[in-house]
Amino acid sequence: MNHVPKAGWVTYLADEIPEDLKIEYENHLYSCDECLSVYLEAMEMEADTLFISTDIAGTVMDSIMRKKSAPLEEAAQIRKEKSLRTIARHYLIAAGFTILLMAGGVFQSLTEYVDAVESSSVKETKSLTDGIIDKTFNWMDSIEKKNKEGFRNE
Repeated sequence: MNHVPKAGWVTYLADEIPEDLKIEYENHLYSCDECLSVYLEAMEMEADTLFISTDIAGTVMDSIMRKKSAPLEEAAQIRKEKSLRTIARHYLIAAGFTILLMAGGVFQSLTEYVDAVESSSVKETKSLTDGIIDKTFNWMDSIEKKNKEGFRNE
C-alpha cells in the first residue's frame, strides 16, 4: 500500500471512510513509521474538532452506565424471583410433611411418650430434703414408740 496523505488520515479520524478501508489504514500504520508520524500530526490538527466538549464524554459515559446497569437490574430481578420461588417451594414441602405427620398420628404418639417419661421421672426422683425429713420423722417416731413401751414395762 502507498503512503496515506494527511487528508486521508483526517477523514479516518472523522470516521468518514468505509470499514474495509479503515482496516487497511490501521494495518498500514503498524508497518509504516512515516504514515504514523503523519497520522499523529493529523490527530494534533484535528484535536479541537475531535474533543469538542466534555458534554460528549458525559453523554457517552451515561449511555455506557445505563447499558451496564440494565442487565444487572434484570439479573437482580431474576435472582429475586428465583429466591421467592425457592422459598415458596420449601414452605409448601414443609407444610405437606407437617400435614402427613399429623394425619399419621406421629405428633400424638410423641406427646404421649413425653407425658410417660415425665410422669416416670417425677415418681422416681425424690428430693434429698424430703428423704431426710421422712427418715428423721421415722426415727423420732421409733424413739417415741420405744419410750412409751419402756414406761409401760416399768
